[in-house]
Order: sequence, then C-alpha cells, then structure tokens
Amino acid sequence: MMKRLFLFLMLTATIAKAQNRSTLPSELTLRQALDIALLNSSTLREAQANLERSAGQYQQARSVLLPQLFVVARQAILTQNLQGFGIDLEGFPSKLGPFGSMDARIVLSQDVLNIAGLRSWQSYKQRRESSRYLFENAREVVTLNVVGAYLQALRAKAYRDSLTEQTRLATELHDLTTNRFRQGVSSELDTNRAQQQVNSLEQQRLEAEQSYVTAKLDLANLLQANITENFEVSDPAAYGTGGTMDRQATVQAALASRPDYRATEATVRAAELQVKSIEATRVPMLRVTAADGQSGTSPVHNVNVYDVRGVLTFPIFMGGRIRGEVREAEGDLREALAGQERERAQIETDVLTAISGVEWASKQLDASSLNVGLSRKEVELTRVRFMQGVADNTEVVNAQDRFSRAADARIRAEYTLGLARANLARAIGVAEQAYRK
Repeated sequence: MMKRLFLFLMLTATIAKAQNRSTLPSELTLRQALDIALLNSSTLREAQANLERSAGQYQQARSVLLPQLFVVARQAILTQNLQGFGIDLEGFPSKLGPFGSMDARIVLSQDVLNIAGLRSWQSYKQRRESSRYLFENAREVVTLNVVGAYLQALRAKAYRDSLTEQTRLATELHDLTTNRFRQGVSSELDTNRAQQQVNSLEQQRLEAEQSYVTAKLDLANLLQANITENFEVSDPAAYGTGGTMDRQATVQAALASRPDYRATEATVRAAELQVKSIEATRVPMLRVTAADGQSGTSPVHNVNVYDVRGVLTFPIFMGGRIRGEVREAEGDLREALAGQERERAQIETDVLTAISGVEWASKQLDASSLNVGLSRKEVELTRVRFMQGVADNTEVVNAQDRFSRAADARIRAEYTLGLARANLARAIGVAEQAYRK
C-alpha cells in the first residue's frame, strides 16, 4: 500500500512539473528562447545550488570572527561525597546534600586575535566568488547552446524554403514542357525529364520539412518547455553581427571577461589564503569571554555573579598535524595553478579558432551568395533558350540543379558564420550580452 502511495505521489509531482513548463509562442524569437532557457535550465539550477552552498560556507567561516552571544542556564539537585574531593573530616558526614544548584548567565565571546580564522574567512570569500563566476559561466554555456539550436532550426527552415522555391520552378518548367509537348515542339523525353525533376525535389522538400520539425522539437527540449513543433523560428539576430577582430586584443579581452577564467583566478586566491590560514594556526590566538547572570540554589534564591577572562592559546607541539595540513593545502594550490594555466591555454585556443572561423565563414558566404546570383541568372537564360526552341530542357534542368547546390551552399555558409560568431562571443565571454538584447 505504501509503495503504491509513493508511486502515486511521484507521478503526481512529475505531471505537475510538466504542467508548469513554459508554453512556446507561435513565433519564437531568439530573445524569448533565451529567456525561457535561462529560467528553466537544470544546468543553471545546479550552478545556483553550488553558489548557495559556497555562500553558506562563507557565512560559517565569517561567524568565527564575529561576537558570539548565548545564554546558559541550569538547575540541578545534587549530592556530593567530600572524600571524592580529598576531604575527610572526622566527625563530619562525608556526604552532602541533596541540595539545589542553579546558574543562569548571558555569555559573550569574541576572538580578539585569530589570524587563522581571518585567512580562512578570506579563502571562503574567494571560493564564493569562484562559484559566482561559475554560475555566470553556466549562463554563457546555456546561451551558446540555445543559439546553436536556434541556428540549426533556422538552417532547416531555410533548406525547406529553398526546396519549396526550387520545386515551384521545376513545376513551372514541367507545365511549360507539357504545353510544348502538346503543341508538338518538345519531345516526350523532355516531359519525362521535367517530371523526374519535380518528383526528386518534392521528395527532398518533404525530408527538409521533417528535418525542420526535428530541429524545432530539439530546440523545445533544450529550452525545457512544453515539447511541441507548433511554432516558427525566424529571428535573424541568431546569425549575429561583426567581422574580423584583432587577435591579441581579443585574447586579452577574453581573459579579462571570461567568467570561467575569473573563477580559476578566484580558486587560486582561495588556495593561497587557505595555505596562509593553516600556517597561521602556529600563531597565538586570544579570546575574551564575559559572562553575567544569577547563581544560587534555585531561581528564587540566587545572587548576581559575573566572569570576565581572556584566554591566550599558543600551540607548541602538534605532532606534525599543522605541517601535514600545510602540505595538503599547498598541493591544492599547485592543482589550482595548473588548472588556471590549462584554462588560459584553452581560452586562447577558443578565441583564435573562433576568429579564424568567422573570417573563413565570411568569405564562404560572400562566394556562395555570388554563386547563387549567377545560378539564378543561368536558370533564367536557359529557360529563355528552351522557350525559343534553341535547346531542349536538359540545360534548364542542369541549371536548376546547380542553382539548388548553390542555394544549399549559401545556407550552409550562413549557418556556419552564425555559429562561428556565437562561438566567438562565447570565447570572449559576452554571449548572453550579445544575443540577449
């Protein structure tokens, strides 16, 4: 019975979560997609949980340096054996009591000198900063993924639209060829060839339509919204803007702004401070404590008492524990430094690769756009030649094939350039800033 109840509750929670998913608008812009993704992303929720964990550790480390105020109260009924204290008086009973013992005080404690605690607090502060930068980096990663998925949907839609236009041209050629065949100025072979072209393009168009549906479903899944294909993508902002950039200046800008690199810097500083915190445990620590309250036999029979003291702790021999902790912390520091160097090299690679990709894709887009214009012109010229009876429709069919390949190449180049720009924005660390305008 309990197992069934548990399964029912789990199913209810799953259904409720699904019902709370965002509903995509009929015309989904890139900004809307990013807003939904940054609201729903499980990656961001994990990064937020890590940030909250670091914030809690920071608060715990800071509390050691702040005044501690608390109340201590007790009421007891006691008996005591004087012989247990080394008191053996002849003629007096060795057992005292039962008697009441009551004590209630307000205690204030403050570390006046605690260098180890101070360095530890500073270390946890840097860890909190590292977690904050990692949260910002998670937003950059989510942004890049959404832009990439949106571009893929735009690419699939462009393929579909291009094939729709090509199918229309092929259908017009087929109708023209059929009329000329009826008039006796074209052969049946021309009609058959034109019909094959229409059928082939229609098949490709149906495949492109399915690819567009798949791309939209993948995008909806990435946004963690209601899974549906009933929306359109048409926002040209996903293709981005901008051209070539100075390589060295861009690398320096990336190192200054990339949140993942700044997280490694904070991690290194935290490790350095942790080493200093452990080394500072060799330094004396001074704590002052003050207590004031009532003491007596019961809450109604007591007098006011107070206690003010300072305690100086000076470690002399700890059995090698401090040295062992220092070596462990130094190992963490060396690991953090190695991670920082590795991250720096990766950022330089990302930036230079992205800049090269933008430059190459820009040239590809220019060349493919020019080729599309030439291919379109060729289709028009061959149609004129066919209508004038100078040639059969083979030239037209071949020209349409070249136009189709040129259009596909332009779509690929446009997608590649858009993705390269997104990668460059991510490499610099400004993806969200660039696309979520």
